[in-house]
Amino acid sequence: MSRFLVVLKRPLLALLLFLVFQTMAGMILLVARMVAGGGDTADAVSEAFFDANLMGIATFACNVLMALSCLYLFRRSLYTNSDYVPSSTHRKRSQVAILACILGTMALNLLSEMVALPNIMEEQMMAMCREPWGMLAIAIGAPLGEEVMFRWGIMGHMLRRNVSAPLAIVVSSVLFGLLHMNPAQVFFATVMGIMLGILYWRSGNLFWPFLLHFLNNSVACLQVWFMGDKVRDYSMVEAVGGTSVAWVMIIVLLLICTVILWWYVGGTENGELKTENDNM
Repeated sequence: MSRFLVVLKRPLLALLLFLVFQTMAGMILLVARMVAGGGDTADAVSEAFFDANLMGIATFACNVLMALSCLYLFRRSLYTNSDYVPSSTHRKRSQVAILACILGTMALNLLSEMVALPNIMEEQMMAMCREPWGMLAIAIGAPLGEEVMFRWGIMGHMLRRNVSAPLAIVVSSVLFGLLHMNPAQVFFATVMGIMLGILYWRSGNLFWPFLLHFLNNSVACLQVWFMGDKVRDYSMVEAVGGTSVAWVMIIVLLLICTVILWWYVGGTENGELKTENDNM
């Protein structure tokens, strides 16, 4: 246990930096509002263009700074004595796994709507999704910063410190979920983090988890962009045919996702997936 706590020192420092950068983004918006003399709040439906775009710029910049900080905090020179060998599985396997994860996220979206947990960030996210910089921050900035931090940084650090892959995936995913700090997102982000972690573990490449993260966030942005305020009344559950059909879809989609990811993992226990001619 003591060794595990030592391993967590750098991940905990990364989490502290994450909170600092997130606070910086909020402070930039607060100061700008004070200078501008007020205006609509982020909770208002008719949020001012300036506020939403500025929040997008601040959020994007903070995610880039977070990624750069993690590149230094978890720099490879720290792990020269590590025995861990990253996997390098064939990209076609990763493409199939991505499709499975997309089905999994569809199931999670349905489940989130069924459970209907409080979404304390809904208005802020909708306001940002209406503006170019907001969309850029959510669709690209957040996946970039969070994948470098949670998968490449925290999870990669644990693997190189000889923590078992399942434990590294679970710990980084739970932290990923909790750091969203929104009841409606915590469970979704935690399960999503497990899928992202499996993709990173087995591919040995940050591109695949980034791609899934980008697709998930982009779809959410595009819904708001094209539907506007109508997105508030849109129901995936009703769109698929009601509660009973939605539950069946959730079970079937999660089952398909689980089976394919089990195949993707390949049943091995270490970081190296032994395949022939499977390098990207």
